[in-house]
Amino acid sequence: MSPAVRVRLDIAYDGARFHGWQIQPQHRTVQGVLRHELTRLLGYPVTPVGAGRTDAGVHAHGQVAHLDVRDVREYERLVRALARTMPEDIDIRAISRVSGEFNARFSARARRYRYRILRGRDVFDPHCWQIYFDVDRRAMDHGARELLGRHDFSSFCKTSSLKPDGNFCEVDLCRFEWSPQGAMFEIRANRFLHHMVRVIVGTLVEIGRGARPAGDMPVILAAHDRRRAGRMAPARGLFLEEVTYPEHLLVPPADQQDQGESP
Repeated sequence: MSPAVRVRLDIAYDGARFHGWQIQPQHRTVQGVLRHELTRLLGYPVTPVGAGRTDAGVHAHGQVAHLDVRDVREYERLVRALARTMPEDIDIRAISRVSGEFNARFSARARRYRYRILRGRDVFDPHCWQIYFDVDRRAMDHGARELLGRHDFSSFCKTSSLKPDGNFCEVDLCRFEWSPQGAMFEIRANRFLHHMVRVIVGTLVEIGRGARPAGDMPVILAAHDRRRAGRMAPARGLFLEEVTYPEHLLVPPADQQDQGESP
């Protein structure tokens, strides 16, 4: 019997009509749609494991998932057919074989998110937070820089989702890219807490509009209290951009590499 094949899916989706990534009864989710189509193609239940559980309304350019199939023939069936079965708001961008040790969630070294802010209104661009006030860009840039490094981000996490084993995250990228139309906020870390990016963006916008002091970020971090941070930014502006993994996990075992046709 051929060994099982671990498969990586690279996925993009428009989250507007999804109730998040994770399967939920009575709700349309990305994982639920994928499970339905995988099970239909393979003839047995298959639930993909995602790199991150995006919330309702959050989008992805670079979501990653993994699943196991029984042999290379089933893998090749997915390569030929899976992308064509997807609804218009899900795009399977790549299907590849990976090491059996690869885990889309637990093998990830870092995740990178982007958040779009638009100054003014554009009815043809709903995938952003449209704001109607001026902001102090320098104060927001300074606040973003204060989040770099290893910190306890309890103040930026949904209280019921705090981890008993610690809420520290290592942030190595946190910045705004400004344009006349608005801004793109970008953040990368080894892990993220529930609602963390959206609470950070909401807090930075409050700093930008003068609703809280320009140097408030260290105070908020030290408080370890969600009540000290700002309101959560809307889900519609948030995108999971990229998940990175150790290189050695991105190739299949040697005994699988020459089996079957090349995708």
